[in-house]
Amino acid sequence: MTIVMLGFMDGILMDMVDMTANLDTGHIRFVNKDFYKEEHMNPLDRSLPAQKETLKWLRENSPEKIEWVPRIRWGAVMDVPDEKGETRAQKPVIGTALDLLSDASNEYERLGLEKAIIEGRVPQKPKEILVGYLAARELELKIGEKVTLLGQSYDGGLAADNYKVVGFVRFGVNAMDKRMALMDITGAQDSFYLEDMVTDWLGFVPRGISYKNYGSIKNDLEKQLETLKPLPGWAEDDWPVVKTVLEQRNLDTFVTTFESVNAYVVSIFLILMGIVLWNAGLLNGIYRYGELGMRLAMGESHGLLLKHLVMEAFLIGIIGALFGCILGGSFLYYFQEYGIDMGDKLAQTGLMLSDVSRARMSIDAFVYAIIPGVLANVLGTFVAGIGIFKRSEAELFRELEHG
Repeated sequence: MTIVMLGFMDGILMDMVDMTANLDTGHIRFVNKDFYKEEHMNPLDRSLPAQKETLKWLRENSPEKIEWVPRIRWGAVMDVPDEKGETRAQKPVIGTALDLLSDASNEYERLGLEKAIIEGRVPQKPKEILVGYLAARELELKIGEKVTLLGQSYDGGLAADNYKVVGFVRFGVNAMDKRMALMDITGAQDSFYLEDMVTDWLGFVPRGISYKNYGSIKNDLEKQLETLKPLPGWAEDDWPVVKTVLEQRNLDTFVTTFESVNAYVVSIFLILMGIVLWNAGLLNGIYRYGELGMRLAMGESHGLLLKHLVMEAFLIGIIGALFGCILGGSFLYYFQEYGIDMGDKLAQTGLMLSDVSRARMSIDAFVYAIIPGVLANVLGTFVAGIGIFKRSEAELFRELEHG
């Protein structure tokens, strides 16, 4: 029970971190300092040029396990024309451009678009777009309709381009579903005059790596950044910064709070488990009065008898822990691979959480379950043994004679 509970709570926290990273920040974010300061305004003029050279540098100066992908954050007014070509509805949208057309890209799986697209299909051409289902409902959009995006280009001019709506997406995050639009990165580079430029480089680490290790990855990359010379095409004031997912969207505060609550709940559970096993050890000693009296009568010393009882309790604790690890680990592995579909329940929280809650295998869960379980059983037996041996051998014999 302890292993499953710890693994499930750890899995929910990691799901939230991974969901935020996949949809928004990446586990590690490499972004122009000036863009990061004003990202709420999507200042495309602070995009990082030299896309190919930047990617090459990132791959050479970061662990191989990190996958770097380019993205463009953009903002625009979405104009929906009527049959006469006049404006029928308008709405400001915040969009993300990512690699959806490349065969080598994992963005389709990373965003879970197969499940997120509730109507239509994924873009297959640069000038096709996905719209959040709540935004589409507000604009009364239909699949196949043309929309015009009106925004600011890289050089500060007006950018206007037509896109075909090919699908509606639902991520379960209200703010995103009401304002989000997704397109391929080549379309955004053409529409906003961002040739060979991106606003963000997002690094993604394998699922097995804990969020506690992101800080060390960031520090190593920052050390390499100190020796970096401005790449061709960078402006004089272009300089990237490195941020982890925990440093953005107030996620660090939430994670700290979640960890505190988790530690509080787990501590209470472990104390209760310890009390139960402690009592088991005490009852074990009490029910063996007759056996203990007989062994004392046969000449076995108190100390040796107590040693044997403690060793027996330790062995029983190890065997119980082994079976507990096998059983709990099996459930934990199942919940990690398949999860539990919570449907719309998590969508109502407003947090970036997947509809499918998954557990996470971790060494900590097994350690926190094994050590208290074994120690409680041993200490219970030890205290019971001391209590028994404080009584005289005559009392034990009398109890033995009376059954």
